[in-house]
Amino acid sequence: MTEGKEQQQPPWAQRLHDVLLPVLRHQIERFGIETTGAYNFYKVRAETGQIFMQYEIELARKLLASGLGIRHIHEIGSGFGQLMFLMGWNGFRTLGFEADRARARTARTLRAILDLVDPQLTENVHLHEGEFPSGGALHPEPGSLVLTTNLVATRSLPQQLDILKAMRKYPFVLADMQRFFELRPDPAQEPEALALFARAGFEDPELFLDLGAGGRYYLFVNSL
Repeated sequence: MTEGKEQQQPPWAQRLHDVLLPVLRHQIERFGIETTGAYNFYKVRAETGQIFMQYEIELARKLLASGLGIRHIHEIGSGFGQLMFLMGWNGFRTLGFEADRARARTARTLRAILDLVDPQLTENVHLHEGEFPSGGALHPEPGSLVLTTNLVATRSLPQQLDILKAMRKYPFVLADMQRFFELRPDPAQEPEALALFARAGFEDPELFLDLGAGGRYYLFVNSL
């Protein structure tokens, strides 16, 4: 984050960046990209000094201003937990699901550091190592939202529908149609992803946030 952009950031974004970046760089330098789960995705972030990508910043800003009454945010494929840390420090109760064991381990390390920095704010953040749905996702509380950002992972169609069935239990669902299990950079591919949601019983969504190549996020409101 540059100084010129700091005023545009959601509350606590700069503070989290300043705390987490040196820790993340140290973890990668000491243990390597495979052991930490950084791989190329987070390795580039660490090298370029980006704890948060711009789409995460824009998504956080939009959620903070949404007025939807959301109090709980769960993320499928939360990686190192950066978005859950940001939303948790801004008052939401967050739960991140990460199936990659190495990434989940690094996320717990980062959370432990944040717990030392500000245990009161970090208390809002919970991390679960494992596939979604598990770890408290079966019975979402009122005011809960489940979201996906960069969820590009190999799953069979039945597995995808099982995940969608669990997402259907949340009052709010927010998903990037460009990166939902498969990369769909062409706008003409978007109906493929939307059709998956319709097949799982979701009603028509609204376009919540359009970031062009940075993602097109659709909000589904479920009648429970």
